[in-house]
Amino acid sequence: MDAHPEVSEISDLAEGLLPPGRSADVRGHLDGCALCSDVRTSLDEIRNLLGTLPGPPRMPADIAGRIDAALAAEALLDSTAPPAVPRETADASVPRGTAAAADRPTGHSPASTGPGRGHARPRRRWARTLLVTASTVAVLGLGGVLLHSVDLTTNKTNDSARKDAGVHATARQPGESPNVAEAGSALKARVHELLGLPAHVVSGKDPQSPALGSDTPATTPLRTQSVPLPPCVQNGIHRSEQPLASAHEPYEGTDAYLVVLPHPGDPAHVDLYVVDAGCSTKPGRVLRQDTYAR
Repeated sequence: MDAHPEVSEISDLAEGLLPPGRSADVRGHLDGCALCSDVRTSLDEIRNLLGTLPGPPRMPADIAGRIDAALAAEALLDSTAPPAVPRETADASVPRGTAAAADRPTGHSPASTGPGRGHARPRRRWARTLLVTASTVAVLGLGGVLLHSVDLTTNKTNDSARKDAGVHATARQPGESPNVAEAGSALKARVHELLGLPAHVVSGKDPQSPALGSDTPATTPLRTQSVPLPPCVQNGIHRSEQPLASAHEPYEGTDAYLVVLPHPGDPAHVDLYVVDAGCSTKPGRVLRQDTYAR
């Protein structure tokens, strides 16, 4: 045979999909054509790489159960649906010209292969095909790595959430809402520090009684700490009260403002707002909001 076979034919030859006569012609051409032999070698390497990729992960049981429930509901809806429109009515609604045009076979473009065609265009097509195939292999490999990373990240996130939920359930006292501060948390200690409370209040230790006859009180209030707040931070909180204390410091890797405000209707508690400091004209994004006992 004079013309080079298509890449698809070379691939079909490797998989045993070509007719016997065509297989003999393509195999004979490969024996005498170095270019087509290289294509055959590249296809074999790509096929081997695809065979070493890990299989898809097993679908979680809860997702599979949801899919089964959705399919069952769809089947139930189909069984209770009204009867279909008779065929005569459906045929009458279609114009005759459209139906006749749909029955005609579609035309085929002239074949770009065959004896006498140029060699430059098939070579470009082979190069493009090999490039696309190699890119597909790379994307599949990267997708497997990403899926594995996402699974690990999801598992770590779920474990952290369960641990946090356990800590919250243990520290919360009966009758307190979830927004009441938990004892020993870093934010609670920071709020007390900003409010200027003595160290024994922050640590939870009992204050020592003053000596008999001494005029020194048991606790000495300290001055609160505050920094000027940008307008975008104040707009993000949506409260007009004067802050009891404020600070500009990082929060979980984000530059933020800590704003302490009085709790409405309860002077024994304060509200903490952690607002993203990266705002300019739009209201700042509230990263965290909690209520703590003074």
